[in-house]
Amino acid sequence: MKKVLFATTALVATAGVAAADVAITGEAEMGIVGGDRYGDETEFWTSVDVFFTMSGETDGGLQFGAKVDLDEADNINGDGSDGVEVFLTGDFGGIYMGDTDGAYDRVLTENYGNPGSIDDSETLHAGYNNGAGLDGDYGGEIMRYEYSISGFRVAGSLELENGDDDYIWALGASYTFDFSGGSADVALAYQEDTGTNAELIGFTAGVTLDGGFTGGIMYQEGDSNNGGVDETFMGISAGYTFDAISIGVNYGIYEEDGSGDENDGFGIAATYDLGGGAEIRAAYANGDVGGAGAGTGNDGDAWSLGVRMSF
Repeated sequence: MKKVLFATTALVATAGVAAADVAITGEAEMGIVGGDRYGDETEFWTSVDVFFTMSGETDGGLQFGAKVDLDEADNINGDGSDGVEVFLTGDFGGIYMGDTDGAYDRVLTENYGNPGSIDDSETLHAGYNNGAGLDGDYGGEIMRYEYSISGFRVAGSLELENGDDDYIWALGASYTFDFSGGSADVALAYQEDTGTNAELIGFTAGVTLDGGFTGGIMYQEGDSNNGGVDETFMGISAGYTFDAISIGVNYGIYEEDGSGDENDGFGIAATYDLGGGAEIRAAYANGDVGGAGAGTGNDGDAWSLGVRMSF
């Protein structure tokens, strides 16, 4: 787990409001990257993120707060809210606004068992689906409501287009249940852009075993590019953790309806936990773009090797 630096301050002296907490965490990465993603050249990679999580609770039990990624926090004229999320939660569920997942992305799991890399290079291939769907097409300022009880989660979200009446809406639901030796989850979500009539439906299912294995599948139909081209996606991913080592693999393929064009690719990532919040990370991905406009990611390959530090 992360080593967390806590700065707790009594911020409020107003009647009816409890004291608030401010938690400061951080991440830093250093290493080398290369492959077609980087012009077939080897480059140094460094990255630093600082995260502020502010939270409090009223005397009536209403929880409130905000999360800020200092590396990318901004919001200009409501056009976007990169790195900033504000929330209210309680017995009614939770309301989240800003740089937050839409309901489609929230309930779906696109990469089971992935240990990660310094630059996400295991996902930089033409067959990768990041699960975000149409999120961000209208600037990324999203409002999401969700409610969870006994393993069930339901969510709904809305993203508005500034200066127009168009919007992107989504609904999703998931269920996680335990069994002897592990747990399993299933999720179903729908998303639509009223401006372009683009729509998506997605399904994921996975299993996590106490022995360290995690695996699952993802299926999606619709127009993920908002360009009037329908496609189907199938993906499979899995990971295994033993002692200090974690390994994850993913494969996906997009098929463009009517044309037969395909985008596919695979990625692999491995980490070694050094303890104290530091990990050695390595990853590789390779993909092939078979049709213009279909799928996401990049043609060719990408790789990375480095160290990630969590504070």
